[in-house]
This record gives sequence, C-alpha cells and structure tokens, in this order.
Amino acid sequence: MKYYLLSALLVFYFSVNLVFSQCRDFAKEHCKPKLENYIHDGNYNGVVLNQDEEVELHKAFFSGQKYRIVVGCEDNMPTIHFKITDSDLNLIFDNEESNYTDFFDFELDEAKTLIISLDFVEEENPGLELENGCVSILFGMKL
Repeated sequence: MKYYLLSALLVFYFSVNLVFSQCRDFAKEHCKPKLENYIHDGNYNGVVLNQDEEVELHKAFFSGQKYRIVVGCEDNMPTIHFKITDSDLNLIFDNEESNYTDFFDFELDEAKTLIISLDFVEEENPGLELENGCVSILFGMKL
C-alpha cells in the first residue's frame, strides 16, 4: 500500500513539473523576445489557464522605473484579455481598449502593488469545445 501511494505521488509530481516546464520553455522562446530592450526580471510567470477561468498576479512596482509587461499564450488559444489595476482596483490599463495588444509599457509616480488579471476573450461560437493552455506573463525594466 505504501508503494502505491509513493508511486502515485511521484507520477503526480512529475506530471505537474512537466506542465510548468513546458510553460517556462514557451515563455523563454515566444514571450521573452517581446521584451525587446527591456531587461527581464528573471521570473517566468506561467499558468495553464482554462477558457472559463480568470487568474490574477499581484506584483510590486517602484517609482521612477520604466516597465514593460508582456502577456503571451500558445498559438491555438483564444485571444488573451488582460487588465492592470492598483490595489484599490483603479483601472490602469485594459488591453481590450488597445486592440488586445500583448504588452504594456508604463512608469509609476509612486511605488505600488499592481494586480494583473488574465482571461480569454469569449469566443463568438459558443459551440466550440473549451480550450486550455499555457499563458505567460513576463516583466522587464529599463535601467
């Protein structure tokens, strides 16, 4: 019995690790080049997102620094909708208003924790099977 439990835990660990490894590789290959002349902060924020889910990432940003946020998803996925709010939920950016661009450049007057919310744009054809896939958020800054 102990060996079955150990085997099941090992299979679970390696399958989860494989999914996150695939998202990290995707972020390195497809999203990092979109940072262009911004310096990557070294973190690969990736998640397997289902079409009917929304995820949030909270991150601290400092004043006087120029930042770029890049959001990307696999080619077979619907368009990503992301918005950025401050901790008081004041809207800072919504990519819906910018033709669903996949990046946002900004500079803050004061240090803040921002909330980046992600979901998929609802498809016009509701009969399609729900999709899921890797979505990545990368952060870069100019020195």
